[in-house]
Amino acid sequence: MDYKYTGIILGKRDVGETDRIYTIYTFEMGKIRVLAKGVRRAKAKLAGYLEPITQAEIFIAKTKGLGKITGSIVSNNFPYIKSNIESMMQVFYVFKLLEKIISEQCQDENISNLLKNYLEVMEELSAEENPKNENKKNILTLGFLFKFLSELGYQVEAGKCVRCGKKLVSGENYFSAKRGGVLCWGCSSEENQKVKINDESIKFIRIFLKNKLGNLPKIDATSKDINQIKIIFSDFLSWVFGETGLAGKGFLW
Repeated sequence: MDYKYTGIILGKRDVGETDRIYTIYTFEMGKIRVLAKGVRRAKAKLAGYLEPITQAEIFIAKTKGLGKITGSIVSNNFPYIKSNIESMMQVFYVFKLLEKIISEQCQDENISNLLKNYLEVMEELSAEENPKNENKKNILTLGFLFKFLSELGYQVEAGKCVRCGKKLVSGENYFSAKRGGVLCWGCSSEENQKVKINDESIKFIRIFLKNKLGNLPKIDATSKDINQIKIIFSDFLSWVFGETGLAGKGFLW
């Protein structure tokens, strides 16, 4: 019996001589892995409808073990993302993180909507030939990542000190991945593992968590701002999930 799912194709892996296993984030079941038989043959048409960074209606025959893909109808091919190297790098980073962290068949409507919205906004930015959009795309991706971890229960505290609970004030503050947020100057001396965080980065994190993704490209940010937010996120990601192979020192993509 065939089942129809709406999903976003995250990745693929060759198996056997002509087959592939696809990782798909479906709106109905969350992340799944399914087999597509014979898609690597020269005349196979199905492969073109199953490329990563594609939203599609996917038909799957349930069998023992992995289900088998029997058909696919593309609903959004995201052509502008696929034609822009910088956009693809950021999206593939997000996809690798989802593949690594999210458990299979754990459906979450908020994450489904967040991922779909992220790709739609990234597509809009990628369609515009504007040099300023490179920083906007970085802000969009960082905003998605902070909101994504928040949906998983790992929200960064950027409104008050995570140690004493007092409201943060401008000046010398630090980020503690261990405590999951920002430390005020007075409490920072009690923590060994911390990273200095400027006022702009704290402001950006607050904006990420309180606003819709579609509003984030309106923010003006410098490359310096973006790089520090990347360092903060990388530090937090490494602490929360251990060595993921996805959080490099300072830069994510």
